[in-house]
Amino acid sequence: MSRQKRDWSEVAAEIASYRQMYNFAREIVESVPVGTGESDAAGLLVESLEEIIDKPIAAARQLARARRRFEKLKALLAA
Repeated sequence: MSRQKRDWSEVAAEIASYRQMYNFAREIVESVPVGTGESDAAGLLVESLEEIIDKPIAAARQLARARRRFEKLKALLAA
C-alpha cells in the first residue's frame, strides 16, 4: 500500500459527516489520475453528494447511496 493510500485510509476512518465525505472525495478526484479505482469511486461519491451537499435536508435514499459509495472508497483505500 502506498503511503498516500495509507494516509487517506486513516483520514477516511475519521470521517463522520457527509460534508467531510464530499470534501475528501473531491481531494482524491483532484489528485489521483483518472481511471484508477480510487478516482472512479471518489468521483461517484462526489456525484452522489454534489446536488445535495448544500441543502439542509436530503432524501434517505440519496444519503444511503452516498454512504455505500463512501464505504466502497474506504475499502479500496484499505486494500
